[in-house]
Amino acid sequence: MTVDHDRLSQLLAGDAADALTAAQDVPARTAAILADRGRTELLRGRPLALGLADGWLLVAAVDTLGTPLLQRLTALGQPLQLLLSAERLQALGLDNTGSARALAVAPGTPLTRLQELAAAIEVGADDVAKGGAPGNSAELARAAPGVLADTGFVPPPSNALSALANITSAAPAAEEADAWVAALTLCKRARLVPAVLALRLSATATAALAQAQVLCIAAAALGTERTPQAPAPRISHSRLRRISSAPVPLALAEHCRLVLFREADGDAEHLAILVGQPPQGAPVPVRLHSACLTGDLLGSLRCDCGPQLQRAVARLAETGGVLLYLAQEGRSTGLANKLRAYGLQDQGLDTLQADRYLGFREDERDFSVAAAMLLALGHTRIQLLTNNPQKIAALRRGGIDVVERLPLHGQVNSHNERYIRTKQQAGHYGGVASASSEPAAAARADGDA
Repeated sequence: MTVDHDRLSQLLAGDAADALTAAQDVPARTAAILADRGRTELLRGRPLALGLADGWLLVAAVDTLGTPLLQRLTALGQPLQLLLSAERLQALGLDNTGSARALAVAPGTPLTRLQELAAAIEVGADDVAKGGAPGNSAELARAAPGVLADTGFVPPPSNALSALANITSAAPAAEEADAWVAALTLCKRARLVPAVLALRLSATATAALAQAQVLCIAAAALGTERTPQAPAPRISHSRLRRISSAPVPLALAEHCRLVLFREADGDAEHLAILVGQPPQGAPVPVRLHSACLTGDLLGSLRCDCGPQLQRAVARLAETGGVLLYLAQEGRSTGLANKLRAYGLQDQGLDTLQADRYLGFREDERDFSVAAAMLLALGHTRIQLLTNNPQKIAALRRGGIDVVERLPLHGQVNSHNERYIRTKQQAGHYGGVASASSEPAAAARADGDA
């Protein structure tokens, strides 16, 4: 039987129904598929080749880099570079341009030095005594200006910067800069610290890369933007699939139904909890809650996420409503990086400064997925239980009419007092007010919840 290879390629490249109903979204869907494959390679500790006009940028995530792969990359004989985000560079005191940059790595640099530069190491309260803190007092001071003076924390000196030959002095070409941002973005999507080891290969290496089964992706096809403040790609209704549902009685709300949504181009799963009977013909009370394993499941006292979750369910049980439980652990940095941030907080940084120290923005979450879930459920006019104006703005951008904001507060204790104070300083609301009357400024964080 003869196979029509062109037809086979078209069918395998995407869902036939998607191709018929959303042909205009093909570039975005292709980019999402390639990004999912790319982040999987980096997460599994495998190298990834990003195609440029004149060759390849071979990258490996420092967070999953092992000594054998480092040795193989070094043996290629090409200069190695360490790509870091603008936030991590600022913490190291190496660059203030607000852009990702490449650092030339000195020959023979061991893996431990690269991990230290990338902050891809375990950080604990006892690291100071062991001499293993990830930097020096000047480095932490740059990450948290004006904060360390009040903490009394002075970490031991580090010689990690000796691993760097120099920082690249000239700005890269636009294409290469796009490839840098693409690599760091893939790390973030894999919940890895945004840091990659990279080297340039000529176009003649294409056959060798294929033989070595290295995934090769054209950097331009990923559709990433070079601005460090660029939001994550919006989750469209067609890319979010409703998978299953079932009635699940909860301790605080016996009449509940759980609906699971899955992102079509990734492995993230989000849960809609339909509490009671939402009001008919009136705005539906809604709460967005980012997953927090430590607070929601373990009852951690370091945040107010658990109490906020319980109070939200109890309030929705009174009137009916929807709680969206979003897979956004650690403000979308992931559980591993949240624990790293906890270690840094024990050394004097607050929750936002710790994330920047690790190379992340103060909030990496994408709330457009919540708007897509509400649209799929048929709820377009809502009352939002939140203290975070960023959530209001994101839902409105996604087509949801937020007609009122309802405050929701957690419990303050000696362990989370500074965390809650940091959120307030970041611009969170207090009291009851109409969403339309709130200031336009967006909050920078809402903890994990």
